[in-house]
Amino acid sequence: SSGLTYNNSTVAVYLENKVDSEVVRTPITNYFNVVYEENNLTISCLVTTDEDGSVTDSGLKKIAGITSSSKIVVEYTAKLNASAVIGLDGNTNKVYLEFSNNPNVGGEGETGKTPIDKVIVFTYELDVKKVDGEDKTTTLKDAEFKLHNASNKWVIVDTEGKVTGWADTEDGGSTLKSDENGLFNVIGLDDGTYYLKETKAPDGYNLLNSEIKLDITATTANGQTWSGTASDALTALKISVNNGDEIEGTLSTGIVGATVENNQGATLPSTGGMGTRIFYAVGAVLMIGAAVILITRKRSAK
Repeated sequence: SSGLTYNNSTVAVYLENKVDSEVVRTPITNYFNVVYEENNLTISCLVTTDEDGSVTDSGLKKIAGITSSSKIVVEYTAKLNASAVIGLDGNTNKVYLEFSNNPNVGGEGETGKTPIDKVIVFTYELDVKKVDGEDKTTTLKDAEFKLHNASNKWVIVDTEGKVTGWADTEDGGSTLKSDENGLFNVIGLDDGTYYLKETKAPDGYNLLNSEIKLDITATTANGQTWSGTASDALTALKISVNNGDEIEGTLSTGIVGATVENNQGATLPSTGGMGTRIFYAVGAVLMIGAAVILITRKRSAK
């Protein structure tokens, strides 16, 4: 579909045989011709011909170890792009095999096709709302965040919030900023665990001192075991914030939402921080001063 982009030069073809109950794969990609045009990938077996164009041999016949029980396995990869459908109806990939019904011709004219095999993949949108911790109806703008996954890769998004890649460092990740409605979104996430780190709090509010854990879960049939109807392949979508209760997402749009609170007021210094050291130093000075005054008074009394 238009939401998937073929990753160039990723086609790999293998001869698969069973040897002593073990599956053995032999690379045979060089026996195939690969052409990618207009979102269609064609993988064809190479043949040789005489000068008059008649077929003399098939590329497959030259492969050592091929038998009637062998399997030819073709693998390639694609990635979701900016045109990917979020939620339903998903993003599909279709494949079929066209073969010659007549061994006396070169595969042209008298051919047949296998039934179309189709797989589907889904992607989702995370909507985050920033609010006042005391008055949840008050939304907060200009809060800034960074988002990373469980592999500590930091999300990169475009101006519309669509995921374009993942950075190895926090500095390389995009800054996610709440708008006048307290909202920002990240479009094009897989299900899985993510962590939201606040890097700048709204004016007058305290910065969150820990990351927010987000668990997006989806019940899907991404492989070849689905009916062909998208709604049968995506049947549940939920999000949990900081291991709390799961919140239902919206299947049709693929959206899951989370609310993040900020509080006003002074922030107490953390244990062992500079603030407590200052308190210790001031306390020590006061104690010493009190001791000096007490000793001086006793001497004066004598």
